Amino acid sequence: MRNFLILCFCFSSLSYSILSEATTLKTHSIIDANQFVNEEANCWYDNKRYSEGALIQIHSFTLLCGAKTPQHSNSQLIWLKIDKQGNAIYPTAPKTITVN
Repeated sequence: MRNFLILCFCFSSLSYSILSEATTLKTHSIIDANQFVNEEANCWYDNKRYSEGALIQIHSFTLLCGAKTPQHSNSQLIWLKIDKQGNAIYPTAPKTITVN
């Protein structure tokens, strides 16, 4: 009788573990690599993707997602600071070349 109870207990615990795994959902995110290669440039902030022209407010200043070099049509996008008049402040390149 004792062996029968042990066998029943083992069978019920085995069937419980099998049934509980069957109801567990496992999610996988599928990323298409072509989406990242073929998609236009984006600005990223706080793990979020922004398109060109997007404005975000951070503390006391505003940032604009804009072209690093506006004279090129396929320029890399960067965050540009906006001045009081609403104009984008572009980064300035050094005027001299120094060799160390």
